[in-house]
Amino acid sequence: MSSIDEAGYLSEQINEWIEKHRKENLSWFDLCEEINKFSHNIMFTIEVDNKCLPELIAASLYVRAMSNFQGIIIMAERGMANEARSLSRCLLENMFAIVAIEKDKNTASSIASNFLFQRKGYLKVLKRKKDGGSTHKSGLSIEEIDRLLQENENKIQKNNVKEVKMRELAEKAGLVAIYDSAYKLLSEAIHVNVRDLEQYLDFNETGEVKKILWGPDIGELGLILFTISESMLHVLNAISKIFTLSFNESWKEILNNYNKLKNEFEATI
Repeated sequence: MSSIDEAGYLSEQINEWIEKHRKENLSWFDLCEEINKFSHNIMFTIEVDNKCLPELIAASLYVRAMSNFQGIIIMAERGMANEARSLSRCLLENMFAIVAIEKDKNTASSIASNFLFQRKGYLKVLKRKKDGGSTHKSGLSIEEIDRLLQENENKIQKNNVKEVKMRELAEKAGLVAIYDSAYKLLSEAIHVNVRDLEQYLDFNETGEVKKILWGPDIGELGLILFTISESMLHVLNAISKIFTLSFNESWKEILNNYNKLKNEFEATI
C-alpha cells in the first residue's frame, strides 16, 4: 500500500485520513450527504422547456453546481483544503447565476450574450499569436481574424450587449454580501498571492520560516462545508421557483439541520 509520503493524496493511505476527517466533522458531512441526495432526486423531477432559455441555462448550471458540490466534498474529506476552496468559488458563481435568473429571467439572455466577449478575447489571443509568428491549427490569417473580430464587435454594438460581471450577478441575486465575503476569500485560492501562500509555511517565534508544510489540512474544513451547504440551499430554493417544484418534508428537515449547525458554527467564530 502506497503511503502519503510516497504518493500524497493519490496514495491508498489517504483512506485513513478520509475516515479521520469525516469522523471529526461528522455532522457537516452528514448534512452535505443529505443535501446531495436531495439535489439528485430533484434533478430527475425537473421538466425543462427546450425553447425556454432561462430554464435551459438554469438546469445546466444546476447540474454543474451539483458536480461542484460533490467535488468539494471529495477534496474536503481528503484534507485538500486549498483545492476545495478553489472549487467552492466555482459553486458560488453557479449560485449567483441561478439565483439571479430566478429573480430576473432576462439574466439568462445576458449570460448567453456574454459569449461574445469571451469570443472577442479568444480572437485577440489568436491574433497576438499570429503577430508573434506562432502557428495555430485554425489556419486563419490576420485578415480573417480581423474580420471575425469586427463581426463580433458589430453584434455587440447592434444588440447593445453589456458584459456581465460576477458582482452584477451577485447583486441581481441579492447575494452581494456573500460575494464581498466568502467569494472574495475563496478567490485567493485561485490567484497567486503571498498572503495565501503563507498556509504552506511554518514559522518560529521570531517569524522565521522553519519548514514548508504539505499534506492533509483540515484547518478550514468547517468553514468550507458551511459555505457549500449554504450555497446549495440557495441553489435549490431558486431551482424550486424557476421550475415550480414542491419540496417534501425532507427539505424542511435539511433546513432545520443546517440552521442548527449554522448556529453552532457561528458561535465558535
